[in-house]
Formats: sequence, structure tokens, C-alpha cells
Amino acid sequence: MENQTDINILLIRLFSGEADLNEKKRISDWLDLSAENKKLYSDLREIWLSSGIETNADNYDLESAILKFRDQINKDQNIQRKQINFDWFLKYAAILALALLLPFSYYMGTQNNSDNSITTISCAYGDKSSIILPDNSHVWLNSGSKLTFNSNFKDGRKVSLEGEAYFDVAKDKHHPFQVKTADVQIEVLGTKFNLKAYPDEKLVSTTLVEGSVKISSEYQHELMTPDQKMTFDKESKQVTVQELTDTSSETDWKDGRFVFRNETLAELKPRLERWFDVDIVFVDDQVKNRRFTGVLGRESILEAVSYFDRSNYVSCSIQGNKIIINSQNN
Repeated sequence: MENQTDINILLIRLFSGEADLNEKKRISDWLDLSAENKKLYSDLREIWLSSGIETNADNYDLESAILKFRDQINKDQNIQRKQINFDWFLKYAAILALALLLPFSYYMGTQNNSDNSITTISCAYGDKSSIILPDNSHVWLNSGSKLTFNSNFKDGRKVSLEGEAYFDVAKDKHHPFQVKTADVQIEVLGTKFNLKAYPDEKLVSTTLVEGSVKISSEYQHELMTPDQKMTFDKESKQVTVQELTDTSSETDWKDGRFVFRNETLAELKPRLERWFDVDIVFVDDQVKNRRFTGVLGRESILEAVSYFDRSNYVSCSIQGNKIIINSQNN
């Protein structure tokens, strides 16, 4: 059985994106032991997200983070029914203090006191991150992604993205918001959209939830409307537009849900590897073309393995940090 100190360290490693597959399994086993453990996990995750580490690690303020979390609970719960115990916050403040001593790979940046300092936020495989930009725009970063921007937007509302992010852009009609990738540039005034532009994938896709966006490349310019998905092929330089009845499969990752609809395992492979920080190996070519529809959480790779393994078409096994998938003979 895990002792509390070990669990605290494991949870911090999980939240910071440093946990490996074995550590994630230990956390999953611990969560299954009791509802109290699940409640503790949820509370610590809220403290972590409220801490400000992911928005500006240099200016991290533990006391403010605790007060912010307490105020949020006060809003969500009836204070008469549940009195907030500040000692409880101080107890777990020590956990956050410990977090400052551990490396976390989703934050890497060079910041100084100059007006032109550049901030880079990186999100590790197996995790996601959420940040508030200088203009109060909200950005969610998916696994294996990196966002770079001027710390005070002195030269305009401009950011650069490698990977995938969901943007909730603050409205400002006088100052357009620009997102630049290696292949396309997006310009908006105030809107909600998802942008996926991983360097190792041949497609760049944008899904618009609300508002409008203008997408520009070296070859053409396009204007999107809500519920559209636009895909740019890096090789052919062609743009395709798809009308969507539901954008959840493109955006629900920011809420911790891995949604897939009628996708082959070959198509799911890079997403699953980033989502769970694992390597997936196909034993035969036939298994790559098996199609699946479903929703997975992030906490345990065992959930994903069990989901695919229950089908009549594939068999899965775990070997260290690798997931081995092969066709199942019927």
C-alpha cells in the first residue's frame, strides 16, 4: 500500500506531466481503493490548476493560489453546510511547495524583467495544460504541445503554436489575435476554436466553435464559420472544408475526454501515444484498419487497453511503456 508521502509525490509528478506509465498505474490503483482517495485527488488537482504554475511560473504565489481555491469552493458550495477548513489548505500547501522543487516539463521559458520577454509554455505527453494570456484569452494545450508569446503582448496579440490548442479569445475589435504555426496563420477578434498543428503530422486542422476566423497560408486565404473544420495538407497544399453537426470529437480533449468516432487504430495511434505517454506497436497490418468509436478518460491507460481488448477484433497487452496490439482470430 502506498504511503501518503509517496502518493503526494506521485500526484505532483502526474499533474506536472512527469509521471511514467508505472507511476500512472500506481495512482490508478490508489484511486480505486476508496472514494476518499478520489476526492483528495480531485481537490489537489483543483489546487494545482488554481496555483498559477501553468500560467506564469516565475510569479507563482502559493498563498494567493490557496485563497483563490478557497474562494472558488465558497462560490460552488453552501458555506452553511460545509465550513472551509483553512488548516486543510495549509496542509496541502506543503505539497505545492514541494512541487516547486520538482522539474515539470510543460513549463520551459526564458523570462526577465524587460518588456520584450518571451514566454514558452510546453505541455508534456500524457498531460494537458491551461493558461491565461496577457489579454485574458484562455488557452488549453494538449499533450506534446508548445505555445510561445510575448509576455505582455507589446507587439500585438500574437502567439506561436506547435501541437494542439483550444482558444477562447477575448474580444478586442481594435487588436486582432493571431496564431502562427509553421504552415498557416489564423487571425481573429474574439472567438472559440481548436487548432491542431503537430510538426510530425501532415495535416493542420482548425475547428471553429464560435465567431469567425481567417486562415492564411502561402497559397490561399479562407474565412471559416462556426461548426466548420478546415484541414490543410502540408504535402499537397490543398485545403478542405467539412461541415460538422457536433464539434465535441475535436474539442472535448480540453475537458479530459478522448473522443473518437469511426476512426482506425492507425489514425488513433499518434493521439493515443500523446494522450497516455506510451508507445503503440501494431503486430500486423490488418489491426491498423480496425475502426472504433468511443470516449476515454486520461487517468489510466488500462482503461484504454481494456476498451480495445474487449472487442472481438484486437488483442492488447502492456510491456513496460509499450502497448502491443494485434488482430484477434475469431
